[in-house]
Amino acid sequence: MTGRRARIVLAGLVLSALAGCWREDESALRDRLDRWFSIGETVAFNASRSCVAAVFRLVQMEVKAPLPVVSATPEVPGALSRRGVVALMDPTLAPDAALVEIANTDRATGMRMRRAALEGRLCMNEHAESAFRYALDNPRTVLVYDDDPATIMLMDPHTGLLVVAMGAAEWL
Repeated sequence: MTGRRARIVLAGLVLSALAGCWREDESALRDRLDRWFSIGETVAFNASRSCVAAVFRLVQMEVKAPLPVVSATPEVPGALSRRGVVALMDPTLAPDAALVEIANTDRATGMRMRRAALEGRLCMNEHAESAFRYALDNPRTVLVYDDDPATIMLMDPHTGLLVVAMGAAEWL
């Protein structure tokens, strides 16, 4: 192999390794979320190999039709197993309490959801963590979970924000 060719191969390997350091870039995350939400400007975004955290302003406070919606925590595991993604709209229950109830109903599902939230917090700046905490404790917040990749989303109609948290992949 010539010196020039070896350098090109080496550069390709380095770029591949660097690309593998990020869980999901902002553009890819926006594209994925656009199926379910009308996303406006980015308020915060941070990604590393082990986590992703983002906050977006929403243009509309409604979920789009492709997102399956349930109204009670016992329905979450079934909807998730059928569609891989689910939104919980229960105005009597804050997402933090809903996560506990889901873990009590189906431990594996509840723990995957909690793990995504906890690990995603590692990438949050002060503003993102504040929005996350507020949304997590607000019963009007819609709790959304995408199983692949494990991502928690909190749609807060009071602030007009969508807070996103994703932890490390199972294989890391």
